[in-house]
Amino acid sequence: MGTMFQKDAAVPSPLTVAFLGDSITDNGRYIAFMYAYFVQHMPDRELNFINLGVSSETASGLSEPEHPFPRPCVHDRIERALSESKPDWVVMCYGMNDGIYHPLSEDRFAAYRNGMMKLIGLVKQAGAKAIVVTPPPYDKLCKAAAGNNEDQAAEPAAEITYSWKQPYTEYNDVLKHYANWCLSLGDTVDAVVNIHDPLFADIQKARAESPDYRSGDGIHPNARGHWVMAKALLGRLFNVTLEQVPDHAKLPDSELPEWFALVMKRHRMLSAAWKEHVGHTNENKAEALPLDEAMRQAAELDKHIRRLAPETAGVAKTSQWKGHERTDFFVSGRECIVIAPDKAAAGRPWVWRTEFFDAFSYADMALLEQGWHIAYCRLSHMYGCPGAVELMDRFQAQVKERFGLAPKAALFGFSRGGLYAVQYAAAHPGSVLALYLDAPVLDIRSWPAGLGSGSGAPQQWEECLAVYGLNEQTAASFRGNPLDHAEALVRAGIPILVVAGDQDAAVPFSENGALLEERVKQLGGTIRTIVKPGVGHHPHSLEEPQPIVDFMKEAAAARL
Repeated sequence: MGTMFQKDAAVPSPLTVAFLGDSITDNGRYIAFMYAYFVQHMPDRELNFINLGVSSETASGLSEPEHPFPRPCVHDRIERALSESKPDWVVMCYGMNDGIYHPLSEDRFAAYRNGMMKLIGLVKQAGAKAIVVTPPPYDKLCKAAAGNNEDQAAEPAAEITYSWKQPYTEYNDVLKHYANWCLSLGDTVDAVVNIHDPLFADIQKARAESPDYRSGDGIHPNARGHWVMAKALLGRLFNVTLEQVPDHAKLPDSELPEWFALVMKRHRMLSAAWKEHVGHTNENKAEALPLDEAMRQAAELDKHIRRLAPETAGVAKTSQWKGHERTDFFVSGRECIVIAPDKAAAGRPWVWRTEFFDAFSYADMALLEQGWHIAYCRLSHMYGCPGAVELMDRFQAQVKERFGLAPKAALFGFSRGGLYAVQYAAAHPGSVLALYLDAPVLDIRSWPAGLGSGSGAPQQWEECLAVYGLNEQTAASFRGNPLDHAEALVRAGIPILVVAGDQDAAVPFSENGALLEERVKQLGGTIRTIVKPGVGHHPHSLEEPQPIVDFMKEAAAARL
């Protein structure tokens, strides 16, 4: 499967992205969420999102008899859509309507596949990157709650007239089948974004908390669902990993902050103008300004939005976390967390989790109870590349300024977090107190490439190559791995603790931690290794973390 990641995980600029799809894209709140994210957190990026979604549309050309008019087909307008929008990327989200709400049939499935493959070919022929989004799930409980899904078990299947009004009860199985096909496209497309599984998981999670949860009307996701879609697209296309849900994605329209209300006004105006400018066969025409006038007004709104949005972007939010004060904030568009102890230890030492916040956090919690702060910056899927190291440096500067913490941090690098921890320590040795590396990845050729005895991870390897600006050939002679930085660590006098299992099949100790130990000792550096016999990649750390705690306290006493 292709990846859209750029070297150093940089967001391309300028960039024009066109979105094609049915009523879910026509609504397009997920597109507005993406625009809002970049306005708030990366205002220097020149991104133009063009919503070309049309309600009721398909890629297959199919239409159920009960539909009030023949469903529009994207192939009726695709050439004009591409020629008018001139996109660099095209995001295509079809499938909900393409099964026409019936049980799975090979004929309908073939029509969807053929329509999508034709669409992909036309996008590529236009010189744009082709990005396929899986269909979202169908939520039968919401449809039933709305009174639009009759008891189909009471009627013979042959007598049921399936349609958008009365979908096949297990229609989500059909959409899952379509989604799996999308995910199998591989290098046929530039990227596939899976929204089906994250949306389905979010619905299940919400319903476990509240059995009466309504995810929308069964077909169309609510605002929360659109945020899940936006989050999936931001992660897959722009390498921005987010966990927190912004306030404007949780509030009803009547309570939106001014800046996001303007975002929605701009979004709806431009979407309607683009849709009618390109043209479509949906009988319901939107009231729309001429495109040039809509774009002029949108530019004015954009200026106003950008004046208001930065006021919210830098605000830190505090809450309680396991009995301690937690502060959430952003640095360069990345989510950051700082956990404060009840009383800070002398010198205000701190633990910096480079990845997997709060996973196997025995040592973290023990140090927190002894007055150490815990910090984290979410840089997932950057694999410790130079761009990640630059963002880490900005994060450390912010943490020291905001919280008055020690100038040197104790970096905890778990698994792939080892890449971040060592790469940062080599680049900024004066900012590092000590390294605790747990089952660490220290050579990208070991993991995710799997070129040694480890299992490897193909998708992650493709991402890793992209953010480092490498290919399979140049990776073979790459000399920028953490293992290549042993001399810099020793020269800086950074003490190192390695904890690993000797049966790790994913990140073999012999190809990672053992080699670092050997090199550091040869150079006369300080390194201690704890090997757990019979243990694989998991579980991480030590349930009795005193050896780790003692190591960090000794480092603090000697180096702070």
